[in-house]
Amino acid sequence: MQRILYVTQESLSVWETQGSTEQPVAVFADDDQGLRQFDEYVANAAHLTSAMLVDVIEEEFRLQSIPKLSRRDRRSLVQRRCAAAFRRTPYRVSQFQGPSGREPGQFDVVHSAIVNHELLDPWLQVLLRHRTPLSGVYSVPHLANRLVKRLFPKVAHSLFIAPHQGNRLRQVFTQDGRLRSARLSQSPTQHEREYPDAVVAEAGRSRRYFERVRMMSPLDLLDVRVVADEKVAARILELAGGNDAVRYTFVDPDVAVRKLGCAQPVPRYRFEQVYFSFLARRQPSRSYAASGETRYWHMRRIRSGLIGAAVAAAAVCAAFAAILLADTWMLRQQAAEFDAQVRQLSESYRRENQSFNPIRADSSEMKLAVDSGDYILAQRVPVPWVMNQVGAVLGDFPDILAQELAWAVESPPYAEQRQRPGEPRPPVPVPAVNAVEATLTGVVEPFDGDLRRAFARIDALAGALEARTHFSTASVIEYPIDTSPAAAVSGEIAARQPDEAARFRILIRYRPGPSGEGGSDDSV
Repeated sequence: MQRILYVTQESLSVWETQGSTEQPVAVFADDDQGLRQFDEYVANAAHLTSAMLVDVIEEEFRLQSIPKLSRRDRRSLVQRRCAAAFRRTPYRVSQFQGPSGREPGQFDVVHSAIVNHELLDPWLQVLLRHRTPLSGVYSVPHLANRLVKRLFPKVAHSLFIAPHQGNRLRQVFTQDGRLRSARLSQSPTQHEREYPDAVVAEAGRSRRYFERVRMMSPLDLLDVRVVADEKVAARILELAGGNDAVRYTFVDPDVAVRKLGCAQPVPRYRFEQVYFSFLARRQPSRSYAASGETRYWHMRRIRSGLIGAAVAAAAVCAAFAAILLADTWMLRQQAAEFDAQVRQLSESYRRENQSFNPIRADSSEMKLAVDSGDYILAQRVPVPWVMNQVGAVLGDFPDILAQELAWAVESPPYAEQRQRPGEPRPPVPVPAVNAVEATLTGVVEPFDGDLRRAFARIDALAGALEARTHFSTASVIEYPIDTSPAAAVSGEIAARQPDEAARFRILIRYRPGPSGEGGSDDSV
């Protein structure tokens, strides 16, 4: 709340909120001149959000009981009874207070109103004319109920008395923490000697009124809570001595201000300033204002809510856009990395492709090559498996070194088909493999000249290749020397070089069987 308008019997004072404190700005008398001055002031500061606090004598309270009803019927009944109780003023409000302690099965309702509406009408008309956002019209007794709960514990019958406006006493009566009645009366100032007498007299007058309207019985104890310093408290206790029906409890004004959380000092004779701080911090639920008098306040709240919702939506959209922007940036970085990798691979492919002599072929030739490759892969000889077989046998002959393995493939005869004019060129057929012959060339190393031993090792190797592998046959076709009867032994041995002295060759014949017979199919 930016501004508080404090209405009394004689004037309207303006208090503006500055930080955590409330400072007086102007005071306007309750006459024509003061009303004109207030009009000029509001015209220059109509935008400030305001709240009106009423502290007048013409505020009445009536306690009634109603039966148990539904919420809708209860609201309707309470409104009718409040309107019947205060017909001549629009500034009225009702407070439902729950089960009644006086009548079983009944519920208490307190009706209150500003009976003299002319105290508020001129000020409110000025505010409405300048479209000033007014949150509500509040009264001191309705706020006092909350403040009393903070200062004192809840008791059955409590009368709170505090100095207001310098020369008045504000009295608020509560039962079990519920507001029942309130009164503002004339009194001497706290600096006068008659002030303690006025407090004791007003407490006694209020007790007699509560007994007359049956809010309490003569046997009940009235707990009077007074805001006063030690000197005034001692004088009040001296004057009230011997009265067992009234018990006085005191609180120093400075202590009360600290307990209520006020950020600025409050004069001892103007305790109403405590309510300014309370009203500036929170908006009470009960107000005397009609709906039309607070429409500009509600319009401002709706506008502020829409602006806040728009700002929140913009913030959410900005955050979402930032997330999307971050994702976009990351995707852009990844795309740049992918592009760099593609360029690098393309350049590597170009360089490697240039190092070979590319073969240019049309689609039919490419198809022929693919079909031929598929056929070769289907009919291929498992060369790695053959090498593994030979290697497994040679592992048992460390003195024999294999130097060469030459392969020869036997295929059936191919009958070329004639091509008619206009027919597409047929693919070149790949003949089937009937048999594969390989010649294994090696030497016995080291060779010490013992031919008999070398022959035995060579024969053993041929026998092992034929017995321990899937080769069909393995026969020696060349020994270190020619052992045929027609060979000339003399000169043949001397004609060989030293590294070929133990050279031999073995012919291996292999016939491919069904798929899986020859072992692993890993050759290329």
